[in-house]
Amino acid sequence: LTRDRTLEAVVSTQSTGMKESGSRDILGHIIQFDELHVGYEVKSDSGSYAAASMHNLLVLLDLTTDQEMMDEGLAREVINRIQKLRKKAKLVPTDKISIFYKIDGKKKDNADVMRAIKNYSDMIVTGVKATLSDQQAPENVIISEEVDVKGSKFELTLCGDVKKTVSSGAAVQWPQGRPTGQYFTVTHQGVSREVLLAPNGNQLSAMRLENEVKAMFGLFGRSVTMSHQGSPIKCSTRDLTFLSGSTVTITAA
Repeated sequence: LTRDRTLEAVVSTQSTGMKESGSRDILGHIIQFDELHVGYEVKSDSGSYAAASMHNLLVLLDLTTDQEMMDEGLAREVINRIQKLRKKAKLVPTDKISIFYKIDGKKKDNADVMRAIKNYSDMIVTGVKATLSDQQAPENVIISEEVDVKGSKFELTLCGDVKKTVSSGAAVQWPQGRPTGQYFTVTHQGVSREVLLAPNGNQLSAMRLENEVKAMFGLFGRSVTMSHQGSPIKCSTRDLTFLSGSTVTITAA
């Protein structure tokens, strides 16, 4: 790193004097000590840095992206592709599945993704809540598709004995008027759905509503917050009748 020692000495001397007197006259203008701000510009041939200072403390942040950070980013991209495939197959978070991938290790473009999957397999498994394997997929295939991660193309296959049943009817649309039963509206990023408070005669709980919401808006693997009149709804809430006729806002992280 390089630094102008002369400028540093001048600034240090003047700022010390200002601190003792509380101000300084510069070209006829009185400058108060609390108006003084010293900025640093870091120049280096060995990397990229950001600097921040407060009083006598100088902090340098190394902005250089290393291989480990890039691999973690690729692993998160793999998680994203799996979740999108899950959404496309209309799976819900409670569906038990296994994930299989097939990637050509001889292609140079696939080397980075292969390394990322190997080094961050635990993170991927935790993120998608399913097992991950590079073995041959079994016969109970739900969906299989070629995906692209930063130019690396490989096959993802979701397998499992998932039995699709008729919808519970919690989420409904009403082309010819509103229902006679109690209902409320859920909205996420400008998209709204009407939800029955007692679909098929079964009272809707907050925990079940959260699962329905994730299925409605494709929020698998994400943390969801359900808010009513600005206050979050607790997952332990079993009686949601207070929501009748109102709107619940959904946010996802």
